[in-house]
Amino acid sequence: MIDVFESVGEVVIAFVALYPILTASIWMAGGLLFRLFDERLPHAEVAHGTWPGVTVLIPAFNEAAVIARSIEAARRADYPDLEVLVLDDGSADGTATVATAAAAGDSRVRVIRDETNIGKADRLNHGLREAAKELIVVIDADSTLHPEAITRLVRRITLSPRIAGVAGAPQITNRGSVLAALQVLEFSSIVGLIRRTQALGGRVGIVAGVVGIFRREAVLEVGGYDGRMATEDIELTYRLLLAGWETDFEPNAMVGMEVPTSRAALWMQRTRWSRGQGEVLRVHWRQTLRLRHHRLWPIVGESLASVVWLVLAATSLALAGLDLVSAEVNFEVFGFALAWGVAIAVVATIQLAVSMTMEIHYDRSATWTFLLAPLYPAAYWVLAAAAALRSEVPAIIRGPRDARVVWDMPRPSASDEPSV
Repeated sequence: MIDVFESVGEVVIAFVALYPILTASIWMAGGLLFRLFDERLPHAEVAHGTWPGVTVLIPAFNEAAVIARSIEAARRADYPDLEVLVLDDGSADGTATVATAAAAGDSRVRVIRDETNIGKADRLNHGLREAAKELIVVIDADSTLHPEAITRLVRRITLSPRIAGVAGAPQITNRGSVLAALQVLEFSSIVGLIRRTQALGGRVGIVAGVVGIFRREAVLEVGGYDGRMATEDIELTYRLLLAGWETDFEPNAMVGMEVPTSRAALWMQRTRWSRGQGEVLRVHWRQTLRLRHHRLWPIVGESLASVVWLVLAATSLALAGLDLVSAEVNFEVFGFALAWGVAIAVVATIQLAVSMTMEIHYDRSATWTFLLAPLYPAAYWVLAAAAALRSEVPAIIRGPRDARVVWDMPRPSASDEPSV
């Protein structure tokens, strides 16, 4: 029996030690392949006069401080057949008034005001029913579209009739704090590489609400957004993939976005994201196990493996702490931990360097955040990992709550920094 426990312990240690190195290697390889064989190649132009119509949906709740910039950016979009629907979900701060003023009489912009707050997912479903165009671009109320973003998204989604959704590339605009700069590192070194890698197989796991394009018929076919889910965008993406559609990534479709600049706001955001990921895994795991969904297995497997790794890593750290307190230090184990830490630091630095070589084409000002790399694991990653343990594990166990999800994220004040 002792031998069995020792063998299990060795497997656990090997998994905890090797998993982050393996995933980083896969993301770097996938990112480089996408960069070489897709991202750098010009895509065919949409034939003249055949650009499909696009409706931009901007759901908003108490967004008076930021909504004008979002609308103005959407109006500047270089796209021939466009309508913009601002979906005011019972705001109490004059969002609809500000939005109407920002529309400036533009016939392409319509502000739809509803006194009743029903939640973001249901408000988006209302927008889908109101939309007059076949393609739907969804952005957050604090997002500022690059003039070419919609064109880039349309080019990507029209590459294949099987593509139902395409994720765009958010660029952080409010970079005046260390916490915001660390999130720039995260989006470039982790999020960007993951999306590039997943796009190689036509299965991008999240077409995020900050910017993405969808085929309206596909979204309606799978039932629209689910108001029970903490992250309605992740859950919709999963249902599209389970229905046999593909999703893709367009790094050239850039949008400016604001990120939390306080630890409290960041904690709220990350616990919500983690809860949403757990809810999606809980609701859909049985379907994803079916053989016909085998192309989804890498996404689901990586999500579950990450949770298992976090639990095991936290347990290992706790046990190591107990050893230090009891003064029974195993120097062999201590030496292994030190060597592993150095290896992780080297791999993380290489990953950052690889991702920055890709992102510099889109955002040269992001390169200075590389100097903050030593702070990332201690000051930022630990918080994100704790949020996952706090919210994702319980969500996997119990699933979504019965009550609808409300708008519960605090809005930062409008930034004076320029958008993308």
